[in-house]
Amino acid sequence: MKRMISLLALLAGTATAAPLTLNLSLLDGDKPFFYHNALTLPGGQSVNVQDVRLYVSNVALIKADGTGVPVPGLTLAKLEKGTPPQNVEIFKGEAPEGEYRGVRFDVGLPREVNHRDATTARSPLSIEDGMYWAWNSGYIFFSVRGKTSVNGAEKDVVFHVGGDNHRLTVNLADLQKPGTALKVTPSGASVPVTLNLAGLFVRGVNGEAWDLIQPKYQQVHMGAVSDQLAFNAQSVFGK
Repeated sequence: MKRMISLLALLAGTATAAPLTLNLSLLDGDKPFFYHNALTLPGGQSVNVQDVRLYVSNVALIKADGTGVPVPGLTLAKLEKGTPPQNVEIFKGEAPEGEYRGVRFDVGLPREVNHRDATTARSPLSIEDGMYWAWNSGYIFFSVRGKTSVNGAEKDVVFHVGGDNHRLTVNLADLQKPGTALKVTPSGASVPVTLNLAGLFVRGVNGEAWDLIQPKYQQVHMGAVSDQLAFNAQSVFGK
């Protein structure tokens, strides 16, 4: 009997799991972004965005003491033209009920996942998901595709970020502010996240403008321009 009482007490002290979702809304600067409006770059040029994709992994809820409570799961978020780019579910998992200061997650994949054999992987890591660099043995972590006009001609533009050194940790937990920013109830919680697309192009390599007339800024995969894109991405997520 004593052993049963101890077991019940232990179970009673364990927080039950509840559904947790991250819901993403795209921005153009401080305004909501919609596909029927061209994205305006800081230099005045524009991009007709067609497709935004990103891997979300290593999700954790942040407690008052700054420690993280992992929320297992890995997803590939796809925000495509023809679907509303506001309040889109990009991650769904289960988290312990309780009060938290916020959430933290990675845009990208853990190293051990990034270098798996994609030919045998299932979605969202399969080759059919369109986020694998066969020539570079790794995944594209973050992708924006669209069209722009260069000297009167329409050009396809592709902006990719990948590579182990470009995995981005997004921290949406402010430990300096008093009070609780996030509460997971028995019915769960939905966490709003924003992504400012214009902020991706705030500057080019060595501080120059992100100039879509230059081919290096039209097709971005690796190298210095991709490094700069990854750096710019550190400031584009919010809540």
